[in-house]
Amino acid sequence: MIFEITDDNRPYLEARGRIILNACPGSGKTSAIAYKLTKLTEECIRAHDNYSGVACLSFTNVAKEEILNKFENISNRRLTYPHLNSTIDSFINQYITLPFYYLFNVSSRRPTILNTVNFLDNMHLGWFKNKKGQPLSVSYPPSKLKLEFDGTISWNGSRPNSSIVDPTEFTKYSRKFKEWQFDNGYLNNDDSTYFAYKLLEKFPQIAKSLVMRFPYIIVDEAQDTSALQYKIFDKLLEAGLKNFELVGDPYQSLYEFREAQPKLFMSRFEDSLNWQALRFNNCRRSSQKIINAYSLFRNSKESLVIASEHHETNHNIKVIRYEDNNLSTLIEKYSSIVKEGKENYILVRGSTHLELFGAKAISEAPWKNGLSKMLIDAQLNFKAGKTKICIDILRKFFVEITNEATDHKAKNDEVNRLKENIDLNIFFFDFISGLPSIDDTIADWTINCTEYIKTKFDRDVDLELKQKGKKYLSQNLQDLLYPSVDLPYPISTIHKVKGMTFDSIMIILSKDSKGANFSLQDFTKPKHLPNEKQRMLYVALSRPRNLACIAIPSSFTEEQIRAHLGLDIEFI
Repeated sequence: MIFEITDDNRPYLEARGRIILNACPGSGKTSAIAYKLTKLTEECIRAHDNYSGVACLSFTNVAKEEILNKFENISNRRLTYPHLNSTIDSFINQYITLPFYYLFNVSSRRPTILNTVNFLDNMHLGWFKNKKGQPLSVSYPPSKLKLEFDGTISWNGSRPNSSIVDPTEFTKYSRKFKEWQFDNGYLNNDDSTYFAYKLLEKFPQIAKSLVMRFPYIIVDEAQDTSALQYKIFDKLLEAGLKNFELVGDPYQSLYEFREAQPKLFMSRFEDSLNWQALRFNNCRRSSQKIINAYSLFRNSKESLVIASEHHETNHNIKVIRYEDNNLSTLIEKYSSIVKEGKENYILVRGSTHLELFGAKAISEAPWKNGLSKMLIDAQLNFKAGKTKICIDILRKFFVEITNEATDHKAKNDEVNRLKENIDLNIFFFDFISGLPSIDDTIADWTINCTEYIKTKFDRDVDLELKQKGKKYLSQNLQDLLYPSVDLPYPISTIHKVKGMTFDSIMIILSKDSKGANFSLQDFTKPKHLPNEKQRMLYVALSRPRNLACIAIPSSFTEEQIRAHLGLDIEFI
């Protein structure tokens, strides 16, 4: 792969020190990072030693892999020790929390970092009640308790409602669970980030050793960095980190639910005393009229984004007015304006429209416990050829139905012990081979599986449905959990296509902006940064090369649509 150095990217490639790059969609910033890595890795070894390297950190695994692939294509070599390509969470876990957690003098010397701590919801650590006298875990499941930067504990990022629980009772309840969790070493990534910051604050020599290990650090997708992650990087800067880069686009920040704060990116971008602020304003992906459409959501003080590639077409934005009960006509109209054989995608905000198109499974499993879902996941992995994952799931299932212990750690230890039991692994293989197919009604699958488990394990297992789950009894289980969609084009949420490029896209708008919906009403010029819904629309509209189509409920008139979208539109 040959990388092209241009007037747009040259200042970034040559810059060293404390740098922040604001890169528009389709600007080639990932390729630029990869190319710069080829230079920095060599420069770092010359300037330091064979034990110091460059750390390139991304917010997601997808972005991490994309940089790695481009680096290998450009350099014809792999990114190896002493250099690092990782996610921000993994970097924090691997180099701060895991090796130094023992310094907090807790029972668990080395923690286990989990994606979720849902097992807490099934634990009983004392009687705590809400104002109705119910167990407090009903109102505030402990898996969503969160330790905040100031040391207080919130629930899912919010303070508890004083009309539901007495604040003093909530404090005792939350501290009881968090103290057990931390003492036993079960952390999620939020917990790990908190403790990592506290470690750097209390033991500054950890930060100094990290700076020696990684004297160059690049953070990709920096617009999605949380306040606490920024504080960790600030500690590294205080410890002497000289070469530090933040690369991102604040208009593409989609992870507020994970505490992303794009305003923190912008505050650094505007701090000319401490940062070299650079821009990529040339878009290599989209035609100019598509760029103009998503530029509606950019601050009017921002530099203009310019199409730097020649496009055979420069279509107006297409608009299709649609009825909820006539989606087939909507698809037909979209088909009439796209090129067959190209990458054409339908993009939606979330579950509402996925359900409308029949592309979303039910949001909640219909059973009382997680045993049925474990069996289904094991079976699907087995059919996909992922035998190891299948056996790992069945091992956990086995411990759940045979182990009387309620302590999560005891169960986890038993799962690890059974990994060496070859006879049991062979038995699991035989078990999964005969498990009843999910291509059956829920009622029959539940009965058949219960009988099959009794035959194979000699155990009576409760696969009973929840009361509200019984309405699904006659439905096909496979269609319910994994619906297949008879559409001529892929359909996806916007989150899942971030960073991707298509020939054309069609965005489906709702009739209003209530809840998670976005609608025509969100097409307004923001005074500063756009809100999260507007950033969603910005990301969606910046995916296509040649054609962008917006599907709008027919309750909006053409005049109303033009008032929001302007004159460069064409009704289909």
